[in-house]
Parts: sequence; C-alpha cells; structure tokens
Amino acid sequence: MSQMTPLPGTPGTQAALTGAQEARYSGLRAMSSPVLRPANQITILRLIFAPVFAILVVNQEGRAALGVLVLAALSDAADGFVARRFHQQTPLGVALDPIADKVLMTTAFLVLAFRGILPWWLTIVVISRDAGILLTAGAISVVAGYRPFHPSLLGKASTAAQVATVFVSLAHHIGLSIAPHLLIHGLIDLTATLAAASGLHYLYLTRHSFGLQGSGESDSTRAKVPKVKVRVKIE
Repeated sequence: MSQMTPLPGTPGTQAALTGAQEARYSGLRAMSSPVLRPANQITILRLIFAPVFAILVVNQEGRAALGVLVLAALSDAADGFVARRFHQQTPLGVALDPIADKVLMTTAFLVLAFRGILPWWLTIVVISRDAGILLTAGAISVVAGYRPFHPSLLGKASTAAQVATVFVSLAHHIGLSIAPHLLIHGLIDLTATLAAASGLHYLYLTRHSFGLQGSGESDSTRAKVPKVKVRVKIE
C-alpha cells in the first residue's frame, strides 16, 4: 500500500511547514548567540583594526594610522562598558578581549620596527614576553586543563606603556610634537623593562599557582587512598 502525501492543512503539512520555518529562522536565532552580541562585535572590530593599521603605516599614511589607534582605544573602552552595562560579559569576550589587544600591539610593534620608527630589540622583547606567556599557558592547559590567567598590575602597566610608546612614537614620526625626543627614549626603556618584569612575574605566578593546585590534589589523594607498601623488583 503506497504512502499518501499529506494534503494542505493536514497535520503532516503543518509539521513540514514547522520544520521549514525552523531551518529558515535558524540563522536569526544565531544572532542572539554570545559570538554576535554587541560587546563581542566591538572586540572583533578591534581585531580588524590590526591589518588596517599595518597597511596604513606601510603606505606611509601616518595620520590615518594614528586615527586607527585612537579608534582602537575607544573601542577597547566601549566593549568593556557595553559588556558591563548590558550584562553581556561572556567567557568568549573575556578570552577575546586580551587577544585583540595583543594582536593589535604585536602588529603595531612589527610594522613600526619595519619602518624604523621603533627599534627591533624592543619589538623582540615585547613579542618574546607575549609568546612566553602564551606557550606557558597553553602547556599548562594541555597538561592540567584550562586555568584562567588574570592580568596582574605589572601586566596592565606593561600594556599601558606599550600603547603609549606606539602612539607617541608614531605621532613624533609624522611631525606631531606631543612629546620630546628624550621622553620617547624613556618610554622605550620603560616599555622594555615592564615587558621583561611582567613576563617573569606571570611565569612566577603561574608556577606558584599551578604548584599549589598540584600539591592540594596530591594531599587530598593521599588522604583518601590508604597507604599500601609495594615492593618492586628491578632486574
């Protein structure tokens, strides 16, 4: 006996229409996901600023590149305000915000060093510090699971010094005398010092925190598991 096709208005047709509508509006439901919330959209926009800044600096459009830095700083403040004001703080946003900052700063240091505006040794120090922190965090996450890494006071000071150095150095390069040449050299030395100090401090905090967690797990394990003497014969 052949299966009859549901007629319009029948429950089968209504079920088919419901399925079609579900597929049709699935994209609209994705708009309410944490990825596309306004705070995260602003953070993603800051990621886009990085290649735009690099292109402008390479093409010697210094004033436009400086404007991109200002927009990036405003977007950094805006996404934090929106997240707190409208309760849009998500794990994705917490992870994405420092990534956007690091991508922009790494791009800025590389491009400005390439143009001779900043010394290469400073760029190497800053990038090596970030790479060391990322590799350490990744290794610990692989071995012991995810561990949150909250920014320290030294880390925040290092980021502020990096932003100031990039902004002041680029402004001086395009002829905006907002700081004397001696102050720029002082900012460069300060940025290198804070980058090295905060990197070592992060490694110390990570080692200390991970060591305490590991010792705590060992103590609890020893408290639950009875002691058994085992003799192992090695040939």
